[in-house]
Amino acid sequence: MNIATRGLVVLIVAVALTVAVFAGFFWFRNIRIVVRPDAVEIGKAGGRETFSRATTVFRSKITEHRTNGLPSGTTRALIVHSGGREITFELPGYTRSLFNELMATLNPIAQPLFDDPVEAARAAAHLPTQFTIDAAGERRVAARITIAAVVFLVIAVAVGLLALIPGFLEGLSALILLAPFAVLAAVGFGIGALQRRRLVRSIPAQLSVDSQGIRVDGVDIPYAQVDRLWLTPPAYPVKRIRFERAAARATTYLVSSPRVQITPDYDDLLAAVRARTAHRPGIVSLDLE
Repeated sequence: MNIATRGLVVLIVAVALTVAVFAGFFWFRNIRIVVRPDAVEIGKAGGRETFSRATTVFRSKITEHRTNGLPSGTTRALIVHSGGREITFELPGYTRSLFNELMATLNPIAQPLFDDPVEAARAAAHLPTQFTIDAAGERRVAARITIAAVVFLVIAVAVGLLALIPGFLEGLSALILLAPFAVLAAVGFGIGALQRRRLVRSIPAQLSVDSQGIRVDGVDIPYAQVDRLWLTPPAYPVKRIRFERAAARATTYLVSSPRVQITPDYDDLLAAVRARTAHRPGIVSLDLE
């Protein structure tokens, strides 16, 4: 075997080994989930298990990873409680939307539909229909960041103008170093101010919920025009409501956070939406971020 042939054989073997390693990695990491009305089948390398939906509890686990304080990835997992066992299945290939669809299928939050309209009306009668949202805390933060951006911009401009005066900076040459730092600070706070202003604009002042749709600051959003209505789980610190419509882009509103107060509370909003969308099962789901 000459040198060229040996080199070709080595290259083929190296490529084959690399492909085998990657194929084995994906094979071991791949998980197939089949959801049926009465059972859930979870298959992975080495076998598969079937869990009865009547006796099994499914929960989600989402872990956000950070490197040096910056987000570096998210791990999503399905936790299965069955027969006294707790089994965790990591789902590395699942996106946020796919994972949300899976959990919405396993744990639907739609309220059961009453056969008697009178009974349905009685069950929803104690729930509030009007919600007021106070975003004063978020507006104060946005205003402070905007003021900081303006102050640093004024400092940068002032130092730049003073530098043009002959002899003014003699003996104060270090003062000119303030200009680039002030410009960087102004740009950083300016970007932060724009993001906060955008966030404030996504906070409605009033929400109204009835059996036909939801009114957001005087704009009606009928359930008939909504493909899916996503609500943040109550345990999350920041809570949003997101409308998905086939003919338009999804619209998201911030309704509660440590600086945004909703009255009555968010649990009442979730209960009211569930009760008044019972005639459209599957339209309401939890948005697991």
